[in-house]
Amino acid sequence: MARSKEIPEKCRRCAPLSPAEARAKHPTCWDDKLCTARRFYINNRDRINQKRSRKRIETKHQVSAPNVKYGILHVWRENREDSPIHAIGVEIWEQNTKIAMVAPVHCAGWLPSQVHEYLRQVLDVLGTEYGFKKFAAQVRIDPSQCSIQGCFLKGKG
Repeated sequence: MARSKEIPEKCRRCAPLSPAEARAKHPTCWDDKLCTARRFYINNRDRINQKRSRKRIETKHQVSAPNVKYGILHVWRENREDSPIHAIGVEIWEQNTKIAMVAPVHCAGWLPSQVHEYLRQVLDVLGTEYGFKKFAAQVRIDPSQCSIQGCFLKGKG
């Protein structure tokens, strides 16, 4: 990487001074065209370089994101490893837009093999319709947040 040209120490000390003070202090080396621009750059170089850097990043890294459809599995269960699954549901997204969902269903009393079979069936349907073979993410939700109409947990209290 090319190294930038060093700013002379004399110019660094001169930059914070007013133009009149700088002319009076350095009459032999003062050049109206050169010194005005150099002093401006020295006093504002952080802001100028930051602006240049942002511009470089913006132009070098403009890549269009692929249009991806993906599924998010929602699992209502307590935050314990051995806790049973209360309910499961799925949302299908395209970029930042929810385009479909599989309504949540209660899994109370289901065996783990029944949960896996249900999810396999859901993935088969969604894979055919939307073109993905597995869920992009899994979100755990506390069972007290269950939104299924007539949830047996809502009667507790």
